[in-house]
Amino acid sequence: MSDQKKMFRGTFLLTAATFTTQILGMLYLIPFYSIMGGEENLALYGYAYTPYTIMLSIAAAGVPGAVSKFVAKYNALGAYETSQKLYKSSLLVMMASGIIAFLVLYFMAPFIAEAQSAAGGGGDHRWNTEDITSIIRVISFAVIVVPFMATWRGIFQGHESFGPTSVSSVVEQILRIAVLLSGAFIVINVMDGSIKTANEIAVFAAFVGAIGATVTLAIFWRKRKPFLTEQRKQDRSGISLSYGEMYKEIIRYGLPFIIVSMSIPVVLFIDQMTHNNALSLAGVPGSLQDSWFGMLNLTTHKLVMIPTAFASAFAITILPFITKNYQQKLFDNVHDQVKSMILMLLFFVIPAGLGMMILSAPIYTSFYSYNEIGIMILTFYAPVSIIISLFSVTCSIVQGIDKQNLTFYVVIVMLVIKAAINIPLIMNFYTVGAVMGTAIALGAGVIMNLIIIKKHGKIRFRAFIAPIFQITVCALAMLLAVEIVYYLFMMRIDDMTKLNSVLTLLVTVPAGVIVYLFISFKTGLADEVLGERAQKIRRKVKFL
Repeated sequence: MSDQKKMFRGTFLLTAATFTTQILGMLYLIPFYSIMGGEENLALYGYAYTPYTIMLSIAAAGVPGAVSKFVAKYNALGAYETSQKLYKSSLLVMMASGIIAFLVLYFMAPFIAEAQSAAGGGGDHRWNTEDITSIIRVISFAVIVVPFMATWRGIFQGHESFGPTSVSSVVEQILRIAVLLSGAFIVINVMDGSIKTANEIAVFAAFVGAIGATVTLAIFWRKRKPFLTEQRKQDRSGISLSYGEMYKEIIRYGLPFIIVSMSIPVVLFIDQMTHNNALSLAGVPGSLQDSWFGMLNLTTHKLVMIPTAFASAFAITILPFITKNYQQKLFDNVHDQVKSMILMLLFFVIPAGLGMMILSAPIYTSFYSYNEIGIMILTFYAPVSIIISLFSVTCSIVQGIDKQNLTFYVVIVMLVIKAAINIPLIMNFYTVGAVMGTAIALGAGVIMNLIIIKKHGKIRFRAFIAPIFQITVCALAMLLAVEIVYYLFMMRIDDMTKLNSVLTLLVTVPAGVIVYLFISFKTGLADEVLGERAQKIRRKVKFL
C-alpha cells in the first residue's frame, strides 16, 4: 500500500473514531445537563478538567508523539531493533511519570483551587475552594494511567497502524460516559446525594475509561507481537543507539510535543484564571460568573470541538508520513501530503464551523436549553474551530519537518498574546471577549507556523490559494441556502423549544450538506481535495 493510501486510510480511521468519541462526548451532555440541572452546577466539572489536562500534558512530556516520530524515523531507516528498544523502555518511563504526576496534582490541588477562588474576585460563587480541591484530587487518579496508554498508542502510530488508537479511544469514551451518567444519576436520584458528589463521580469516570482503553491496546498488541518480532529479525541497518542517545533524541522531539499539547489547555486555563476576575472588574455579579464560565469552558466548548475532530485525526496521521519522507529527502512528497491534509481539513472544517455559527440557537437549545448568553457565546466560538484546527495541524507539520524547536517560540508568543489581551477583552465584551482572545492568539500562532513551514519545508503555498478560495465560496453558498431554509422554517414555529430546535436541525443541516456537496462536486473542488475517492462517491451517489 502506498504512503498516500496509508495516510488516507489512517486519517479515515482516526477521523471516524474521533468523530464517534466527539459525538458521544457531545450527546452525553444532554442527559448529564438534565441530571445536574444547568450550567452553574456543571461549572465544578469544568474547573477540574483544565488543570487535569495540563498535568496530563506534563506527565506525558510529549512522549507519545515523540515515540511515534522516533519509531517512524528508525523504521524508515530499517533500524527496527532500535525502535523496539525505545518503546519498551518508554512504557516503563511513562508508568513512573504517571504516578509522579498524580502525586503532584493531588497535593497541588488546594493551591490551584485557592488561585481559582482568588481569581474570582470574591462574591457569591456557587463553588468554594474546598469543592474545587476535592474534585481536582478525584480526577488526578486518571493521570496514573493515561500517559502509559497514550504512549502505547504512539507506538502503534509510529508503525503506521491507526486501528488500535481508533478502537481504544471509542472504548475509552463509551466506558467513561457509562460510568459518568450512571454514577451521577444514582448519586442524585437514587441516593439523594449532592451535586458535588455527582461531579466527583463524573470526573472519576476518566480513570475507568483509561483502564478500558489500556486493556484494548493490550489485546491488539498480543495480535501484532509476532509481526514485530519477525520485523526485528530483518534489521540490517547497523544502527545501535544507547538508552542515553535514544532519550536525548526523545527529549528533543518530546519538548515541542508537550508545548503543543499544553497550548489549548493553557489557553483554557488562562480563561479560568482571568474570566471571573475580569467580570468582577466589569461589575458582573458573582452569581452569573460560574454559569457563564460553565458555558465557555464546557457547554459551548464541547460543541466547538466537534469540527476540530478532523484536526486531531489529521495531526496524528500526518506526522509519521511527513517525518518519513522528510528523512528520506522526498520533498515533493512532503509538499503533496501537506497540501492534501490542509485542503481536506478545510474542506470539512470551514463549512462545519460556519454552519454551527449560523445555527447556534437551535444547536445550543437542542443539547441544553434555550439560553441567550450561551447562544451568543457559541455564535462567536463556532468559527474559531477553524483556527483551532489549523493551529493543531500546522504544529504537527512543523514537527514533521524537524523544526520542532521553533514550536516552543510559536506557542510562547501565542500564550503571551492571550494572557495580555484576555482581561481587557472580557471587561469590554464579557465572556465573548475570552473567545475573541483565543481567536486572535491562535490566529497569530497559525501565521507563525505557516511562515516556518514555507521557509523550511519547501511548501509552495501558492498552490493552495485557488482551492481554499473555492472551499470558501462553496461554504458561503451553503450558508445562504441554510439561512433561507432556517428563515422559512422559523416563520412556522412560535417558540425555540428543544423539540422545535431538533426539528430545525433535521431540516437545515441536511439541506446545507446537500448544497455544499453538490456544488463542490460539480465544480471539481471535491476531485482536487479527495482525489480518486471523489469518483467512488459519484458512483454511489448518482446526483453528484
